[in-house]
Amino acid sequence: MDRFDIIVIGGGPGGYVAAIRAAQLGAKVALIEKDKVGGTCLNRGCIPTKAIIACTSLYEKMQKAENFGVTCKDTAIDLPKVIDRKNRIIEKIVKGVEFLLEKNKVEIIRGEGKVEKLGLVKVGSHDFQSQAIILATGSSPAGLPGLSFDGRQFLSSDDLLDCREVPDKLNIVGGGVIGLHFAQIYSALGTEVTIYEALPEILPGIDEEIVGLVKRLLGRKKVKVLTNTRFDPANSSGKTLICIGRTPNLVGLESLNLKMVGRSVAVNEKLETSVPGVYAVGDLSSKKMLAHVAYEQGVIAAENALGKDRKFSYDFIPFGIYTHPEIGSVGLTEKDIRGSGDQDIRIGKFSFAALGIAQAMSEVEGLIKVVSDKSGKILGVHILGPEATSLIGIAALAMKNNISVERLAETFQAHPTYPEGLQEAALSALKASLHALN
Repeated sequence: MDRFDIIVIGGGPGGYVAAIRAAQLGAKVALIEKDKVGGTCLNRGCIPTKAIIACTSLYEKMQKAENFGVTCKDTAIDLPKVIDRKNRIIEKIVKGVEFLLEKNKVEIIRGEGKVEKLGLVKVGSHDFQSQAIILATGSSPAGLPGLSFDGRQFLSSDDLLDCREVPDKLNIVGGGVIGLHFAQIYSALGTEVTIYEALPEILPGIDEEIVGLVKRLLGRKKVKVLTNTRFDPANSSGKTLICIGRTPNLVGLESLNLKMVGRSVAVNEKLETSVPGVYAVGDLSSKKMLAHVAYEQGVIAAENALGKDRKFSYDFIPFGIYTHPEIGSVGLTEKDIRGSGDQDIRIGKFSFAALGIAQAMSEVEGLIKVVSDKSGKILGVHILGPEATSLIGIAALAMKNNISVERLAETFQAHPTYPEGLQEAALSALKASLHALN
């Protein structure tokens, strides 16, 4: 029987980072993975969708080349080549992750791990023993009740990422981040796209003002958005993407009898489960199914499994959505704050249309919104516009380090750049905007 200090089950963002961090701290580590390292994010999520969006966004821009004084004749996009490019990118990054694991002396065990009892994991006919276990088994696409993914008419996001034919019509069931990403891709390819959302609004958790602008932009792309509407498969035509959320993967963990919160594994602030010595990270246990959340949780779980005392917090977690233009958000929305009873807040807004660099780049859609309390503490920043997914990092840094809206407003930025818009939004919250009416 092989013995390790730590066994990590699952090689996604949380799992491989946990394994590397534990190895850096001197532990003998095994990483069990039944598929490719990198998990959903690298192989079936974040990276492949962005690789495809990079192509469709370039295609859209080339169609508007005349606006830049550039002539592009007979512009076309070849979806099979786009998919091939996506696959090459994934393969390259997977090899990079494997290289890092190897150089950190993490032993990769190929197969499906099953926890037999505390400290004992079986892979096939082989037993592995450890002092601590970190569970990072991830999640899988959730389906509609009574409807199975068939890979032809009813598709998961996994299926659609390998589709080499442009459908004439695509129904998207679920108006969350995944649905919006595929709406972005296929509307650019000329597909008739309809989004079905059972809730009153798409993009739950996003600032209402941002959502309103997104819907207007989707309308320009001829994407039909139906809210408060349940999809009826019996009366549908074309392909249908079902993206109504993801379900934690619990197979192989049954013997632990873990405490659950709904469908997720319950953990404390140290990311330890109800079973001492067993930790859970990423989609298996997280309130936010984001790769960067899993990265941070993997580091903290590894350190705690080796005796440290670190706590994970959901405060100041930024996220990005790769619509066109992009969405970036961190902290509370205006609706969140007012719903809690706090009406005494300051709101600053700045339109990209008033930003010199945006005009120069012909990227004038969207706004930057900064929300603070009366003391100047920044409570949330919400952006729709070019480079929003990068800009939101500045806002997260400010909030994490308790930089006030006044200090943010005083921090002048290089000209002409997009960060100037964040400074202007902070100035607007103070009724001191220089390039817009207060």
